[in-house]
Amino acid sequence: VVSTQSTGESKKAVVSTQSTGDERCSAAHHWKAVLSNACSGSAGLKNQFKNLETMRYHLEQAIELDPTDTDSMTLLGAWHMELLELSWVQRNFISLFCTFPNCSYEQALELFLRAEQLAPAVSLSNSYLTGKACFRLGRKTEAKRFLEQALDCHAVTKEDQIVLEEAKRFYNSSF
Repeated sequence: VVSTQSTGESKKAVVSTQSTGDERCSAAHHWKAVLSNACSGSAGLKNQFKNLETMRYHLEQAIELDPTDTDSMTLLGAWHMELLELSWVQRNFISLFCTFPNCSYEQALELFLRAEQLAPAVSLSNSYLTGKACFRLGRKTEAKRFLEQALDCHAVTKEDQIVLEEAKRFYNSSF
């Protein structure tokens, strides 16, 4: 576990240690994606942008090695959504440092729906993001159903509370 108070160097050491792990282990790829993202965040915007494809690669590997890994599906879908919701200026800024990654709402929705099929209504984040992706694709009836499903979830953690608040704001502004 990487503390939020860790230095960039200690985060890099943890990521390097993870990279020597078993390349056939889904969990190792999942955590390498998470840790490389945390590490790149403390290394400046240029490195964070360059890390986008690394993060995607490890999440895709985690899913390929464990097709039931709903957490990696939700994270990879969120990866798509976050990039798609960047402004034109932000996208062009990223393009100064690297090729803007190929991503789509359709790909995000496919990942969210796969996770939902494997674990229905289990993840507040997945329900919210599924609804949001449906909305972005003009599938408003489905969007409303998934957003209401998210709103019916109980927030257990601080992160859940943040997602629940986002879901409420999105729902109220969209319906």
